[in-house]
Amino acid sequence: MLRPPIRRKGDAFVVRLGDDENELLSRLLAELRALLTTDDPAAVALTGRLFPAAFPDDPEREAEYQRLMRDELVASRLASIDTVEALLGDELSSGDGRLDEDQLTALMRSINSLRLVLGTMLGIRGDDPDEGDEGDEGDAPDEVDPRLVGSPEHHLYGYLSWLLEHAVRALSGR
Repeated sequence: MLRPPIRRKGDAFVVRLGDDENELLSRLLAELRALLTTDDPAAVALTGRLFPAAFPDDPEREAEYQRLMRDELVASRLASIDTVEALLGDELSSGDGRLDEDQLTALMRSINSLRLVLGTMLGIRGDDPDEGDEGDEGDAPDEVDPRLVGSPEHHLYGYLSWLLEHAVRALSGR
């Protein structure tokens, strides 16, 4: 049986990723940082799921909420990315792979942010990549573009989901 990539060991969490995986996560996090720090409409559309509407039925209140909170929410996501980038360059590449709960939470948050952006690219709206989003007013669910099923992005989404699952299991003690 293969050892999970993330597991609990006492009060710490051990993360075992290969050099290629560390490099991939570093590159993806740099791309996520670029998306979060631009006002480009395409980037804003890709990161929309990172900032769900607080007042979906009240556009005026929602605009005010976004105006007041967006910078703080972006800063929080960037802080998680900073933490994970430091870990990838230190603990996870040359150290013993041990993280505390706050570090593991930052890793989980960053992985999930990457998943949400990839899911947006793939047209995935729920937790199951094989299920589309149920449209408003009972419309038929959107389907993942068949050209994207089996694509590198689709496989990457699966890999990130797998990592996140093991992080959640480790955190919950399972």
